[in-house]
Amino acid sequence: MVVADPVDIAHLLRRTEFVARPGRIAELSPLSLEQAVDNILDFGPNGAPQLPATLTYHDSTRSWEQFVEAYDWWVGAMVARPRPFQEKMTLFWHGHFTSSWDSVGKTDHMMFQNQLYRELALGNYRVLAQRMAIEPAMLIYLSNGSNVKGEPNQNFARELLELFLLGVGNYSEFDVEAVARAWTGHNYDKTTRAYLFRPTKHDTGLKTFLGITRDWDGPQIIDEILRDNAMARVIAARHIARKLWEFFAHPGPPPGVVEALGDVLLANSMELRPLLRALLLRPEFYAPAAKQGLVRSPAEYLVALAVGTGLPVNTMGATWNSDRMGQVLFKPPNVSGWKPNAAWLNTSAVSGRAELARHLTWKLRDKGGYDFLNDLPIANAVDHVAGMFGIAPLSAVTRNALIAAQQAERSSTKWKNYWSPTNLLTMTMLTPELNMA
Repeated sequence: MVVADPVDIAHLLRRTEFVARPGRIAELSPLSLEQAVDNILDFGPNGAPQLPATLTYHDSTRSWEQFVEAYDWWVGAMVARPRPFQEKMTLFWHGHFTSSWDSVGKTDHMMFQNQLYRELALGNYRVLAQRMAIEPAMLIYLSNGSNVKGEPNQNFARELLELFLLGVGNYSEFDVEAVARAWTGHNYDKTTRAYLFRPTKHDTGLKTFLGITRDWDGPQIIDEILRDNAMARVIAARHIARKLWEFFAHPGPPPGVVEALGDVLLANSMELRPLLRALLLRPEFYAPAAKQGLVRSPAEYLVALAVGTGLPVNTMGATWNSDRMGQVLFKPPNVSGWKPNAAWLNTSAVSGRAELARHLTWKLRDKGGYDFLNDLPIANAVDHVAGMFGIAPLSAVTRNALIAAQQAERSSTKWKNYWSPTNLLTMTMLTPELNMA
């Protein structure tokens, strides 16, 4: 057995489990890369995660409080799960088959959708797509809940083809019209607050989709794309393979990677676990372009800081700090979700990260916390804080900059014993190493 490179293990963990925790590095380092990936893909240690009872119903008198509770609960799950990859996949599906809390307006609907993505995170892609289509959150968000014959609404139909399953250029406007008609009657019942098929509201006329004319029904559209139509299946498999690669590795997949990963999905009847296993074992995933290719999203940055500081998530001001950084979970900017990398590096977003880092610094420094850093040699203090955040060893450029800053702090102010640890903590949270995934 060839033991995996610990550097590769750390990279693998950062991308799949948000943070390369020392305990997980120690656990996986004696294994082969294949064994390490299989360990990460095993959600068994998580048990069967359930939603808090307080988030399984909507309370219109406490809607904001429920949102904050939901936010803190989900970030807390990202931090605390024994196998955090389940939450990382939930985050991916939330950004792919997305809905917005502001549009849906119901705590239970948004949380049941979130739970669906958790339960089927590595399940069958076709099954997940079918379940997604009739979740109340999606029915409301993309207006399919009121889509009826005679007045077909194209919102869900268009996004199902353009963003969710096929991608731009792989369908026609006539296909969008057919899909909209096919999904008529698959509605949302405001009384039961659940999905309801209403036969009298369904268009039973002939419709032509991907060149095939028949009385298409909504779920048959998903089956045609992901099971029955060989050409559409290839396109759909490559579409989701590209999205997954760009989420976990880097934008712009190397030649042949998307095709190879799509073939894995096709060969395994649209089961997602083999696809993710193949992705995480690709040699390109461990190349410099991948290791240096992603900026942590605000959600991932928040998790990294929660793990590094050990502070309870509900004390971190997750909702308002996330808003400052440009990514509010449950509230994507539009149906296409969030853009990666450069989107997180604008002036406002970086300023938001600085404000979060300072906010957490004050909490760490409460009642003299981290005063002991003053008793360490400067280089040791820098290395200690870097280790605390899981980014040791630092690059020479970053480490030397922090050492120089500490030397200036310790020699120039009468408040050096206070400001030296304070600024070291903040500056470490703002290093390139901590902001890169």
